[in-house]
Amino acid sequence: MVKDFKSRGVPIDCVGFQSHINSGSPLPSDYQANLQRFADLGVDVQITELDIQGSGTAQANSYATVVKSCLAVARCTGITVWGIRDSDSWRSGDTPLLFDNNGNKKAAYTSALNALNSGGTSSPPPVSTSPSVSVSPSVSVSPSVSTSPSSPGDSTGNGCIATTSVNQWPGGFVVTVRVTAGAAAINGWTVGLALPSGATVTGSWNVTRAGNNWSNVSYNGHVNAGQYTEFGIQGTGTAGTLIPTCSAS
Repeated sequence: MVKDFKSRGVPIDCVGFQSHINSGSPLPSDYQANLQRFADLGVDVQITELDIQGSGTAQANSYATVVKSCLAVARCTGITVWGIRDSDSWRSGDTPLLFDNNGNKKAAYTSALNALNSGGTSSPPPVSTSPSVSVSPSVSVSPSVSTSPSSPGDSTGNGCIATTSVNQWPGGFVVTVRVTAGAAAINGWTVGLALPSGATVTGSWNVTRAGNNWSNVSYNGHVNAGQYTEFGIQGTGTAGTLIPTCSAS
């Protein structure tokens, strides 16, 4: 699909690999080779949603394998662990993250860090953590397509500013909305954002929706002055030009 899109001039910059590893969907032996196959098409690759079921040495070894796989592929430019503490995970019963419920570093954290510090054939990718999502989860390891963002819309509101960046492809889109606090810290926010006729929301993360109003969840309402948080919206159809509003509390 990526090869076909690129041949038709679709501006694909990166392919993201959702990597929700568990006993029913174990880490493939050709994981690194799959990353390389897409990189060979002339796009960057990123591991965009990483969590691995388990604990102890087995989990630690799997995290190290994923990190080393990314390091070995020159165009692998990022790793995002899908949550911070096990209790924050959308599948907390699998204890799939780098920190336990109390925020203590697990063996998996040390293993991933050691793999990063050991280096590879390319520059080490950045590793970030992201809170759990509100979309229906998948347990497969499958790539998703990212395209060049359109020009962002933005709006200054009461105590905060909302800006949007749209990744659009034929039949679908992802909107990233950034909420930036003004001169003072905020403890909550609501973004008004209406999608055009024909666009349908299929998922969102880091946000609560009520019609055309998108509000913070428990962990991202407080934003220090001049700092920002982000949420995402995925849908079908065309996002078009989006003009958000922002109000803070």
